[in-house]
Amino acid sequence: MSESSESEPQIKKERASESSESEPQIKKERVMVFIDGSNLYHVLNQHFSRNDIKFGKFAEKLSGDRELVRTYYYNIKQESNGKGAEEQEKFLSALYEIPYLEVKLGIVKQRGDAMVEKGVDMMIGVDILKNAYEDLYDSAILVSGDGDFYPALQAAKDQGKHVEIAAFDSNISPETARIADLHIKLNKTFFSNLWMTKSDIKKASKSYNKEEVTDELSSPEGENKKPKKRKVLKTSTAKRSSFKSSSKKSFSKGKSRSNSKRTEMSPSTEPPKLNGSRASSSKKKGWIKKLVGK
Repeated sequence: MSESSESEPQIKKERASESSESEPQIKKERVMVFIDGSNLYHVLNQHFSRNDIKFGKFAEKLSGDRELVRTYYYNIKQESNGKGAEEQEKFLSALYEIPYLEVKLGIVKQRGDAMVEKGVDMMIGVDILKNAYEDLYDSAILVSGDGDFYPALQAAKDQGKHVEIAAFDSNISPETARIADLHIKLNKTFFSNLWMTKSDIKKASKSYNKEEVTDELSSPEGENKKPKKRKVLKTSTAKRSSFKSSSKKSFSKGKSRSNSKRTEMSPSTEPPKLNGSRASSSKKKGWIKKLVGK
């Protein structure tokens, strides 16, 4: 076999590798999902009389084959003495187990006879804008048909981002429908494989009831532990009396042993300079006599 025929396969391999390196790699579209939890809760109860969906799977289905960067879930914080506080804690403990899902909670305020949500809509709008300006996603999927978000969605579009709305036909506002680049229609078929099973509910219950790790176990090196108090050794009565007598003797000799931290000067030390001039020898002797008291 000739040398040219032997080198042909090698040349083909090199050309194939060069062509593969020169071809630009196609990046996946980055997606962030923003879920208005209160809105979704009421809509699911309205259509299915249940709301126990798998939020992780739900976000993955919305993003499709694109790269799901992060999911944000927003809702209000139930009052600690309210009826739904414990149920919400169980629900949130299950959400905290979902990878790359962030929970953000607003508050409820009394306004007249009605209870009003505070901070939730603002948080959603700010996060859509902030992440758009920081170029952290290519497409935003808002799970809400509320028309209050259209200014934030328009601002995200002005930054070159795609905006998608996931909502039921009966719950999407005209403003949101007009501004959205794409409307992901939610219906019975969409949620067919997203409901929690008995095993899922059992698993969520275990995560809620698991024991909390104490500070001592979470910081074995002791960086969060309080410093131990120093033990004071008890002295005998004899030592105490001798200490008192010695202190009285030292005090009777004069107040020369003070607790002051300033530097003491001996009589033989030259007095401090006054206005930069050196004191004369006669002044020096007089100063020593006055200090010694002779």
